[in-house]
Amino acid sequence: MRQWPDLIGQRFGMLVVIGQAASTATGQRRWVCRCDCGNERIVMGSNLKRGTTVSCGCKRYKNLEGQKIGKLTVIGRSDKYGSRGKRKTQLWECKCECGAITYKATDTLTNPDISMCQDCANKYAASKARASAGYLEGTQISKITCSDQHSDNITGIKGVYYDGKTGRYRARITFKGKRYNLGSFISKEDAIKARQKGEEEIFTPFLESLERIK
Repeated sequence: MRQWPDLIGQRFGMLVVIGQAASTATGQRRWVCRCDCGNERIVMGSNLKRGTTVSCGCKRYKNLEGQKIGKLTVIGRSDKYGSRGKRKTQLWECKCECGAITYKATDTLTNPDISMCQDCANKYAASKARASAGYLEGTQISKITCSDQHSDNITGIKGVYYDGKTGRYRARITFKGKRYNLGSFISKEDAIKARQKGEEEIFTPFLESLERIK
């Protein structure tokens, strides 16, 4: 009876044989191997001895462990896999700047714009959408530079409203989601002046800072 060599404990390249797996249907012997990267793989004994298989496959790919890509720091290869069509690809375990752990394939890690956890990606997408709509620092630039008033404003002046209960004119201004009441006035002209002063004190410095950034 033919005696097969015991390969357990032997090293082949980056692989160390740690156990025997079930043989193939044709009787070819297979071995469980642990790669230096930590992954385990079943390998044909003939491939080990010929030197055609010397790693779990990680040797073919760039090692990203420890690298900072986008918002993610790569911790190392995980035991999780993602689908790429009909094939499976091993995922990297990563830590996002926000502290969340996420798993990414190599092709998504190499793109800094999407190298982040899902929660940060959602916030990033919302931020881009707001920027495309003209928002900056919580303010829509087109609105503070536009003089159009609300449809229910009968004064014809943006930020100046007539209070029918008191018979007075009110001036107010909204900036970065916060409303500033600028006062209540007997005359419409005084309310307009208060609104103009509010724009000079609040809007003008902000718009000037944007011009300096450009």
